[in-house]
Amino acid sequence: MQAPIMEPRANQDLTDQVQWPSEAAREWAIRAIEELRANPRILAVVFFGSSVRPVSSVGDLDLLVVFEGDEPELTGVPMDVDVRSYSASMVPELIVKGHDLLGWALRYGVLAYQRHAYWSDLRQEWMPKLPFPSAVVAEQRAERAGGLLRKLQAIGDEDASAEQYLSVLTHRARSFLLRRDVFPISRPELAGQLRQAGQSELAVQLELAMLRTPRAAVAGAD
Repeated sequence: MQAPIMEPRANQDLTDQVQWPSEAAREWAIRAIEELRANPRILAVVFFGSSVRPVSSVGDLDLLVVFEGDEPELTGVPMDVDVRSYSASMVPELIVKGHDLLGWALRYGVLAYQRHAYWSDLRQEWMPKLPFPSAVVAEQRAERAGGLLRKLQAIGDEDASAEQYLSVLTHRARSFLLRRDVFPISRPELAGQLRQAGQSELAVQLELAMLRTPRAAVAGAD
């Protein structure tokens, strides 16, 4: 049985659990959590993505918000913060379908706030039977990203092409891992997972692509 998660205080020190991409992101997140905590419609606030993983480079901060009723409005969100909000009424259906973001957050996310043990109960219910994301969906995303890559290469946009090529490789890596029953962690960790799964060639391609791509894109959740 999954051990229950203790409900943390909104003002707890998250320094040991979250890597902040910038001081602006840290300050905004602390204020936002306080605001969300005061909203009775907010059931959970969870950090996810590379910022809560043991990686050397963090380009952005990913924040998951689960709510009831109307979606909350968050203002002044910095460029290096990505907020994903989901209605609690849709969460179980999305989990059943193998929603990659929710599955990732349930497995590896860092809880910033929950109301009435919502996130703890959700984890305890789903962790023993949590579906993997679809490898087919990852392959379809790789194909779409490849189509956009060819268009960017045709117009000579080298920077955008480098980011899109990284996206193609990322989706290919995730598809490969999922087909071998390995849950993909964060993008900076994929190469290590690929090697452990016996796919060194793709691991090298991914590492080289990350070296040629801006830090924010490398550490992103794409």
